[in-house]
Order: sequence, then C-alpha cells, then structure tokens
Amino acid sequence: MGSRFEPEGTIVLFNPRSTRAIGDSTLPMGLLMASSYAAQRFRVVIVDQRLEAAWRRRVAELLDRRPLCLGVTAMTGRQIVEGLKVSQMARKAGCPVVWGGVHASLLPAQTVAHPCVDYVIEGEGEETLSELAQHLSQGLRPAGLRGVWAMENGVPHSGGARPLVDVNALPETPYHLVELDRYICEGRYGRFLTLYSSRGCPQRCTFCYNHSFNRGRWRAFSANRVLDEIVRLTATHPCLEHIQFWDDNFFAHLGRAREIASGITRLEHRVTWSVLGAHVRDLIRMDDDYLEDLRASGFKEVVVGIESGSQRVLDGIRKNFLIEELITVNRRLASYGIRPTYSFLSGVPGETDEDIRKTVDVMFRLKKDNRAILFGTVKPFVPYPGTELYEAALALGFRPPSTLEGWGGFVWSNYLGIDIPWVSKKRRRFLAYLYYYSVLTNPDYLFIRSRLFSAVARGLRPLAEWRLKRLEFRVPVLALIMHRIRRALL
Repeated sequence: MGSRFEPEGTIVLFNPRSTRAIGDSTLPMGLLMASSYAAQRFRVVIVDQRLEAAWRRRVAELLDRRPLCLGVTAMTGRQIVEGLKVSQMARKAGCPVVWGGVHASLLPAQTVAHPCVDYVIEGEGEETLSELAQHLSQGLRPAGLRGVWAMENGVPHSGGARPLVDVNALPETPYHLVELDRYICEGRYGRFLTLYSSRGCPQRCTFCYNHSFNRGRWRAFSANRVLDEIVRLTATHPCLEHIQFWDDNFFAHLGRAREIASGITRLEHRVTWSVLGAHVRDLIRMDDDYLEDLRASGFKEVVVGIESGSQRVLDGIRKNFLIEELITVNRRLASYGIRPTYSFLSGVPGETDEDIRKTVDVMFRLKKDNRAILFGTVKPFVPYPGTELYEAALALGFRPPSTLEGWGGFVWSNYLGIDIPWVSKKRRRFLAYLYYYSVLTNPDYLFIRSRLFSAVARGLRPLAEWRLKRLEFRVPVLALIMHRIRRALL
C-alpha cells in the first residue's frame, strides 16, 4: 500500500482519548483523511492515545528525532486536556505544535493564543496540513497560508478561509498509517470497521456544529468510491463482516445511498452494514421497494437523532420533521427488520416539564410499536461553540470558558458542574437522573462497549423503565452511582 519515496520530514499526529473508558477503538478518521496529501510527501506517524498505554514514551522517542511538527486533533471536552499534555511535551522539545479538529476550527483565535500552540488548521486539513508541512520543511513561516492561524505580534492572525475540498478528488485514505487490525471490533453483527462516506448535513438543527464547520453543505464520496474502499479493506482484512458508516446524514441523497446498497449486494466478500446518522425526512421518503433493497443488501441498523417528543421543541430547534412521520418510519422499519436506534436530548432553552413528559411518552410508544428498537438516551444539552443555540445561550447569560483548559471540562458528562443560567441546579440534577436512567434502559446501546455494564443493566432495566416512565427520581441511588463512575472516567 503506497509507493516508495524519500520523505522530506516527519509529521507526528496525536489522537487524544476522550475518557479513560475502555472500548473506544474507532478509526482516527479525521487524522487519516487529513494525512491524505501529506503522506505522499512526508513520513506521517499517528499516535493514538486510546490504544497506546506507553504513549508518552512513544511520543518522546519521536520528538527526539526532531519532526517537522506535532499535530493534535480535538473535539470540545476531555480531548483538549489530553491534547495539552502532549503539546507541553512538544513545546519542551522545541517542536512546532499544530492544532486542528472541530474545537480548534470553531475557536481558532482562542486556541492559537495558548502558549503551547503554534498554529491552528481551521476546517478541513487535507490541503492545509500538506502545505503547512512544506513551509516548515523549508524553514518558512506560513504567513498568509489559507486555513492557518498563527500569532503575529501577539495577535491571532488568519491567512483566510480555505475553500471546502472536492472529496472525490482526494487521494485514497492512507490506512497504511495505522495498524488496521487494532481497529477491527467485535459487535452485534460480527467484526466491523467504522467508515465515512460523506461530510456535513443539509439540515439546519440549531444545536449542531455542522452549519459552521461544513458551512451548511453536504458532500459525498461517489457510490463507486465507497464500494471500492470496502473492496480494498475486505481484500486486505477478510475477517471483516460489517461496516458502520459514521456519516452525519448518510441518506441525504437517496439515489446515491441506493447505489451503495445495491453495490454491497453484489460484493464477492459479503458484509452487512449500518448507518450512524440519518434524518426522519429522508427515511419517510423510502418506498417499499427501497426498503426491500436495503434489507436485501444486509442493512441492519440506523441511528436517528430525534431529540424531543414535543413538536414545539422540534420546531424550535429546527429538526424539520413531524412526530407523526417518526411514528410511521418506526413502524415501517420494523416491517423490514431494520433496527432503529434513537437519540434524544433535554434542557434546551424554553423546554418545559410537559415537553419532557412528551419525550418520554414518545420513547415508550416507539418501543411499543417496534420491540427491536433501542430508544436511546436522553442526554442533557450543553451549548457547544459554533452552533446557533450557543449564541442563544450567550444571550441568556451563559459565560463560556475563557481558556483552552476551561473547555477541557466542558462536556455533558460534567453537566452538573457547568453553569447553565436557564436551568436551575435542581432541574439540572433532574435532567442528569433522566439521562442515567435512560442509559440503564438500553443495555445494548451502540456506544456501550462494556459487556459487564450491559449485563448489569439488563438486570436493572425493569426498575429503570419504571422510574423513567413515571419520571420518578427520588432517592436516585443508581443514577448517583453512575454519575460517580462517569466522573471517575473523565
């Protein structure tokens, strides 16, 4: 895989863990895709903190060889804490530090002003990382380089936004940069890998970063390119049995999605597949023939963001579907043996007790109509930067962290420790209990990788469902235990 060449220098890329929990071994796709051009000219080394217990020693050895730079990707939350640890190591070694990913792209000026950060790559990194590395290899400062932020005379300075890439013009994803076997996991449908077939989403949900990061656009790899990638991966790793597409909105173009399904049906190495992100409005447009084609192709599961059972809240956050459409989609998926997993949120500005009641009622109605579903969790809302609701939160008195370190603790698992002015402390505790008991009702939820937890949750599910249905959280012993465990894993 990959041609022989004499590299012009080494780029070290670091993928931080988000918690100390065990089981997250999805491919570091952000770093892999960002390396697609750079890997053609430079030696790229990816260090994945989630899988490497001795990551400090590995990074130290790489820094001793004086790489061109050390790059860090991070989403808002714990990844920032871990990313700063490795950045401090690079700073002591005199190695330039580059940050990218969602958080740095949404708050580039604040990020690049940190003393452990030299440059920020804003947005997609494929072209920018390669050009930045070329400048560094020639001893040049990247002044005016599009997509790059740096400090100039003590002030954050941007070279200007870079246009979004043509995803189908990109080189093949350089999977050779990682030990792929380490990322093949055992799941419900056999041994699987996580892949992306598109970027962005055409929807305008007010809590989502996509409108800022992907500029409100949905861009997809062609069906042929997606199928070629599956063929390439299964040829080198014949143990693969299942593909999880982690797209934000896989079915935004139904024709393309159907081409992929038909292509999977014809593959010599058959795999089943599932989709992480789909929208109700796309699913409702699927007729019986379409759903039958999906079933024939081995399509097993789809994750759908519902967010609320209250039409008033759905309209307020611009989810762009009706509760009646959701009910219809749920029943139709049941008829074709396709398992839906739903996700919900709580605590958005203006939400009432009645709205929460409607959400829980819809969850159990969905379960009644389709016993195969996982009705998901009700996760408390926190206002992440780059979203419309973040701006609304500021208007309501929310005071965001003023430092990169402060954003490291800004995550929903620390919900009780975040100052959210429109939600009282008492109500925040209620919403946290709502979340924990919803977790206990879903022992087979997609993101739960602990078999021990799943086994315990199955035994506790009847009690959890009883509490959830009645919103009865007095003396919430189980929720408090889960909260302590969650805090310990931060």
